[in-house]
Parts: sequence; C-alpha cells; structure tokens
Amino acid sequence: MTMHDSKFTGLRELVGRKNKILYEIVKAGRLADVPPEDQALGRAMSEHMHLRHVHNALEFADLRKGERYEIEVEGNAVSPMAHVVMHSAVKSQVEADPRVRAAFEKLVATGASPHQAEHVLAYLFAGLYFAMCCKPENTDADVEKARAAYYRKIKKITQHAAYSKKLARQFRDEHPGFE
Repeated sequence: MTMHDSKFTGLRELVGRKNKILYEIVKAGRLADVPPEDQALGRAMSEHMHLRHVHNALEFADLRKGERYEIEVEGNAVSPMAHVVMHSAVKSQVEADPRVRAAFEKLVATGASPHQAEHVLAYLFAGLYFAMCCKPENTDADVEKARAAYYRKIKKITQHAAYSKKLARQFRDEHPGFE
C-alpha cells in the first residue's frame, strides 16, 4: 500500500459503509425512501447488482474496511463501483442538464439502448471529470477547455446521427469481466 492509499483508506471506508446502507435499501425495494441526491446511485446499483463483481463490491463493502476492490478486465485494474458511480453521474446529468438529456435521447433514438447510451455519455464525462478532479496541475483554463470539449461532443451527438451511431458502436450494452 502506498502513502497515497493510506491517506484515503478512512474516506473509502466511510463511502463503503454509505454504499452498503444504500445497497441494503435498494435490495429491500425502498429506494423511494432515500434522499433524491442518492436515488441516481441507487438506481445504478439496482441495474448492476446482478453482476458478480458489483455485488461483491457492495455486499462486502463494510468488511473491506476501506481497502480497494478492483478486478482485472482486459489487463487493466477496474473498480466495479467506479463504473456504477459513472452511471449514477450520467443519470443525474440526464435529469438536470437539458443538453445531456437531449444527447441521451438522440443516442437512444438512433439505436442505442438506454444503458449503452449511459456508457457513451460516461465515457465523454470521464474526460471532463479527470480534468476537473484528477489532474491537480490543471489550471482553471484547462478545466474550462475540457468542459467546452465535453459540451461540443454532447452537442455533436444531438446534431449528427452518424456520430451518435459511431459512438454507440464503440460501447457494449453488457459488462464483460464484471460477471
């Protein structure tokens, strides 16, 4: 474990406990009882908890005590919960941002399943997210550049069916490696 990992173990433990509680609520069919800001994550959990590694990440989150849960997919370390959280972020954006909602609807109208459309939008959002949160050396100008690029791609989806179809073909509806 690196120093960086140990600094965040406590935070991961708290997040894991919160996710475990939400997971239990989802399993009990009581998602309507949670605050609106947690419902998108609960819906994303519900859509993925049949996958073995997502189930394991949620079911045993409290037992890991903040240790990372990653699996190997196509030679890369992948967090099943990061995947679920990205679905949650997209669901929240579709609800709150008319531009993202329009892109989602265009992807579905051009043949993508709603889940596949979320994969496409999560991929685009990841570029913005990493510019905002994961590169501390980025300046405000770098973040604005990433935001502008994100919204250009969102707009392009809504205006060009061929682009929408091309993006959708790049992303599967299923989750290889998570089963």
